[in-house]
Amino acid sequence: MLLDHVVFHTEEDYPADLSMAHAATHMGYYWSWAARRDLVNQQWDEVANDDMAALKLGQMSGAQFVLENMGGGLEDTDFNEEGRRFSLFYYDDEDEGYGRFMEDYVGTLNTPALTSFYHVLVNDENQALLDGVFDAALAQWRRSLRPQSQG
Repeated sequence: MLLDHVVFHTEEDYPADLSMAHAATHMGYYWSWAARRDLVNQQWDEVANDDMAALKLGQMSGAQFVLENMGGGLEDTDFNEEGRRFSLFYYDDEDEGYGRFMEDYVGTLNTPALTSFYHVLVNDENQALLDGVFDAALAQWRRSLRPQSQG
């Protein structure tokens, strides 16, 4: 199942002054976080070994990885079982398909204050901010899966 792709973002009203890489920024931040949390399909360590190592070390942006290795999109099969289940939950939304992930991304980086959603800078500070938010969302999701103890 396709979770997100750059073409979803560049078909309409995409800022003419931005490169395609900006359409992958939000996916890249998520992918980078997931890779460093061991939530991705092991195949990525095999087929893109050098790029995965560079990504995990912060030497390659997640957006660059998504564009150069993943055809510009994220699919549920790009993740391991836990990563797939969490990503399907986190991206779930009946209307737009981006769910809580997008709410967290927009709120954390205050994208309404920018020229556009796509004008987010790729930097370590933004990655760190989002890592904390994604970590909290993952922890909350994991807690929701545990059976409630009876008192």
